[in-house]
Amino acid sequence: MRFLITSFFAAVRWLLGMKREEATVGDMTWSYLDNHLETDKPVVVVLHGFSSVKESMLRAARPLLHKYRVIMPDLPGHGDTSCTLGSYRAEEQADRLHAFLVHLLGPTAKVHIMGCSMGGMVSGVFAARHSDMLVSVTLICPAGVTMPTKSPMFQIYEDTGANYMRIEKPEDFDRLQMYMSFKERKLPRFVSNFVAQEADRRRQVLEELMRDILLDFTVLDSCLENIDKPCLVMWGDHDKILDPSCLDIVRKKMPTAQLTVHVIENAGHIVHQEHHAEVGSRVFEFIEALPSAAVVQTTS
Repeated sequence: MRFLITSFFAAVRWLLGMKREEATVGDMTWSYLDNHLETDKPVVVVLHGFSSVKESMLRAARPLLHKYRVIMPDLPGHGDTSCTLGSYRAEEQADRLHAFLVHLLGPTAKVHIMGCSMGGMVSGVFAARHSDMLVSVTLICPAGVTMPTKSPMFQIYEDTGANYMRIEKPEDFDRLQMYMSFKERKLPRFVSNFVAQEADRRRQVLEELMRDILLDFTVLDSCLENIDKPCLVMWGDHDKILDPSCLDIVRKKMPTAQLTVHVIENAGHIVHQEHHAEVGSRVFEFIEALPSAAVVQTTS
């Protein structure tokens, strides 16, 4: 089963011209995808969500691949990147990402960064802490923002303590899909079995990740006002995981001149998969419209 999934990912990577690479930074080995496009434009860095992998963002990144060098890492604790003995709090993850990018691109490199859900939270914290490296940031239904209206899944967690992100058996993953997408998705049984087996194999790390994400549940509230680069925020209008009412907080906290908001209709939390073409096109158009799109990339 693992062979089937990894073979599928390998085929998609090959079709899109992405190569799987590794880089060791300190005591951590990063796994990442890179199209190695030679261009003077800033690199686009793409971050996945909780308990996901770098390949999950491939289709959303596709419109960028012909014009930009795109780097897509597995975040620490995910995929083939090392786990850490430290915490997975958003600030630590953002600082690890910064060290990875400095190692890979040099200390004077400039990047566009886009992230979804947990990856959006890390992207937002990165934007606030490492603005000197940033050209723009795209946050796709980011975690870490106060929900004025509780999402259906978070309301269940508050009322009962049941965490539907915790996968212990295939049926748990099937149930989660009802909340992740706008339209019901019927995935093959072998996919649910594989996800449950992987969750069991990585149980300790996933529990640590969930613990730290809950500790950072509103971390972006205090970061948004410190983002001083152009920011695109996208949200699915039927997100049942992180309610779209978060946009009220984003609009209040973010400098208006820096902020572009796009709500995608008939979309759930996995908007980057349900509407990958629209998400990718919006990001491409946003980046292309920036005066800084022509900034010459420099490395040491």
